[in-house]
Amino acid sequence: MSDLTRYRLCAGLPAPASAKLLYCYLLDMAGGRHNSVVISIKNLSKSVGLSRSATSRNLNRLGRLDMIGIVPRYSEDGGRLSNQYILK
Repeated sequence: MSDLTRYRLCAGLPAPASAKLLYCYLLDMAGGRHNSVVISIKNLSKSVGLSRSATSRNLNRLGRLDMIGIVPRYSEDGGRLSNQYILK
């Protein structure tokens, strides 16, 4: 997908600008061949310049809009790991 196509897709989202920013960032991180990204909310919020709560709220909003799938991950001993975000 070309950059122009990606940005047009993001511009057409029925979501606030901060959610569009997150979606575009996730698209860029996923690259051309992959459709998923594993990143913590802390690192994601730091990368795009949003608070952790705003990042979490907008990720959930993108999930409700069916733009991303959020897959929680756990270690073998049951500890939480960074979520996997599947772009649709």
